[in-house]
Amino acid sequence: MLRQFLLIILMVAATPLAAQDTSRMTFGGDVYAAGRTASVGEAVEGDLFAAGNRVEVEGEVTGSAHLAGRLVSVDEAIGGNLYAAGMDVEVNAPVAGGVTAMGNSVTLSDTIEGNIRAMGGDVMLGGTVAGSAILGGESIEVNGEIAGDLSIAGANVDWGEAASVAGTVIFYAEDEEDVNVPERVAPADRVEFRSVEGWEEDIEAATEQATPGFWAKLTGLFGGVILTTLVATLVAALAPGFTATLRERALASPLRSLWMGALGLAVAAGSTVVLAMTGIGIFLAPLSIAFAVALGFAGYVTGAYLLGVWAVNLAGQGLPDSTLDRAIAAFVGAALLALVMLIPFIGWLAVFAVLLIGIGGLVIRVFSPVFFEEPA
Repeated sequence: MLRQFLLIILMVAATPLAAQDTSRMTFGGDVYAAGRTASVGEAVEGDLFAAGNRVEVEGEVTGSAHLAGRLVSVDEAIGGNLYAAGMDVEVNAPVAGGVTAMGNSVTLSDTIEGNIRAMGGDVMLGGTVAGSAILGGESIEVNGEIAGDLSIAGANVDWGEAASVAGTVIFYAEDEEDVNVPERVAPADRVEFRSVEGWEEDIEAATEQATPGFWAKLTGLFGGVILTTLVATLVAALAPGFTATLRERALASPLRSLWMGALGLAVAAGSTVVLAMTGIGIFLAPLSIAFAVALGFAGYVTGAYLLGVWAVNLAGQGLPDSTLDRAIAAFVGAALLALVMLIPFIGWLAVFAVLLIGIGGLVIRVFSPVFFEEPA
């Protein structure tokens, strides 16, 4: 889940940075904001989605907040969960739910009612945590009360005067001699040493849930629909001309887009093998893998939007020509894909086909290959 969130949030953050001014939309009580400085000063009744160079939350959020930017600051209460990623992340207000934060610098200085998952270069926890905490970083400072358990991995760990852990402290280190937890933080019988090599495996095991039931699956699908809708709407709103041309070319010849999508994805994935076979190129192979994954996600979002435009147009509503129309089309397409995915055996094939059409539309729009141009 953490890796999926990282991928999605980085894709969201990449788009609005080109915008000169803040763009904002309210839909169903949720607020969507993007721009060089995405500042939200008013109260938000639903969830908040914001991305930009600077993201500032200065109004109370009743629901959850999804934030991405170079500088992210939260100065008013969050009523649900908080998801934040950036170079510097500062949370100076209470959060009623859990917190998932990632960045070069992560500072949590107020009360957190749920669990915390914080990763970064420098991580500072200064508030009260009603749940448990997972902290990982180069330098970690704990100066608050944790009511549950604490899993911690850091090269330099500083325990402040106010630090205390009511549950078990699981300390990941290279050597057991590196574990130094003061008695005032937790007694020795509640401190457990584990090898740092097992950090990732243990964290994944701790965050994995049991096999989800129907409602859990439905909730996960709905969350994916909302995130896909957000990304597609931001792209369509900030680059309407680019999106309109892509839409026209892709829907004019879906088979052509499908073929080009398969070719584009094959080139992106195949470049990993080619680079790995060369000497110095092996160090670039991870970038190639990351690009292939990002291309797949971009294709999924684009394909969902194209599917939504096609469905809305087929229903007699016409092609989208406003931000609201584009948001509706994106939601319809994402919802249709989520439903199709539930079909046994053939559902994933249909979704993969839509993904390839989305990639093909992007390839044709960006590169305009001459041998795929329509005859004059």
